[in-house]
Order: sequence, then structure tokens, then C-alpha cells
Amino acid sequence: MESSAACPDTRAAVRETVAPLWCEALAVESASDEDDFFALGGHSLAALHMIGAVEDVYGLELNGTRDIWDHPTLGAFVTMVAGLVANHRPSGPDGPAGPDGRAPATPAAGTGA
Repeated sequence: MESSAACPDTRAAVRETVAPLWCEALAVESASDEDDFFALGGHSLAALHMIGAVEDVYGLELNGTRDIWDHPTLGAFVTMVAGLVANHRPSGPDGPAGPDGRAPATPAAGTGA
């Protein structure tokens, strides 16, 4: 059985990718791990925008806005996504797998993300 915990390097790489998506969805310049999505003015449409971007970057299927409600701070959301990335194995041959069959912690080159 695999652990859902991500190594610190994976979490750091995911944070580097997710933080700009978070900021874009909220129309803010920066965010700390303690910043709450909804306290910064986030709403359901902004959450859907960010969730969709994260799904596109990592080839994951998240639980929609529920993931933001359950993990409303940037730090908690990044930790949740990093855990999924660490354990994700794409189903198809064109999935975003790295050499070990796992999804990369950073976007693939050429994805435009």
C-alpha cells in the first residue's frame, strides 16, 4: 500500500506550480500557505477555474469545489494535490507520466501551463 504523503520536494514543486494558479483565480499578486481562498475573495467560479487549471496541469481528476472547501488554505490545498501527484499513475500511454510512471510534480514542457 502506498502512502498518500508527498515528499517535501514534490510538495515544493507542486506549490511552485499551484500558487500562481491560486493567485490568478483570486486576482492577487501573491499568497502564503496560510491564506484562505474564500477570505481572499474566492467564490465558486474562481474555485472551478483553479481546479480546472490544476487538473489540466497534472492530469488529475479532483473533486471540484469540494477540494477547496475541504482544503481552503493554499498550504492545505498544495499538500492535498502533492499527495495525489505523488500517487498518480496515468491510465493511458499519453498521460503525463515521468520515467517512474508517476505524474510529474511540475508541468510537462510544451503544455503551455
